[in-house]
Amino acid sequence: MRRFIIIPAVLAVLAVLPAAASAQGGHGAPDFQDRFTDEFGEEDFCGTGASVEVVENTVANGWGLEGEDFFILTFRTRLSFTYGDTTIYAQNAGRVDVQRVEGEFPGPRTDLVVETGIRAALRVPGQGTLTLDHGLLSYLVSFDENGDFVSVEVLKDAGGHPAFDSDVFCDAAIEALGIPTA
Repeated sequence: MRRFIIIPAVLAVLAVLPAAASAQGGHGAPDFQDRFTDEFGEEDFCGTGASVEVVENTVANGWGLEGEDFFILTFRTRLSFTYGDTTIYAQNAGRVDVQRVEGEFPGPRTDLVVETGIRAALRVPGQGTLTLDHGLLSYLVSFDENGDFVSVEVLKDAGGHPAFDSDVFCDAAIEALGIPTA
């Protein structure tokens, strides 16, 4: 899916930026803030070939600590997915800390990422929560000299993050939306 989880896209941007200099040194007011609503069609929702209408509402704040390769992002996103007459909702909210542990930009590098909060909660009106990906997740992510993803190594998973390395979200969303799979 193009945008379901905002975090990987933001991490990719933050991973290639040098640390932002801040008058507050990363404390106090955020170095950047964003609030947006976006509506789009996901033409191949979760690889089904079905077109799903998506509305995303996001609020994000970010800090780059002066003189360090370290970033902090807080976020809150609510998405609605509509297929035919059925609409389901996903929500994520929390904080992401990214710290460069090896290498330099540009060039090959490894970042330590710590995520806290709700990475993905899929809810169906009248049925409750179908999936919940939450808690603390710590991992190392490596990039090559071109900034392309190389690997990820999970260091700690406290709380439960089934959507991090499986299709649990897509499986539940496809069924809840009633998208034919065969």
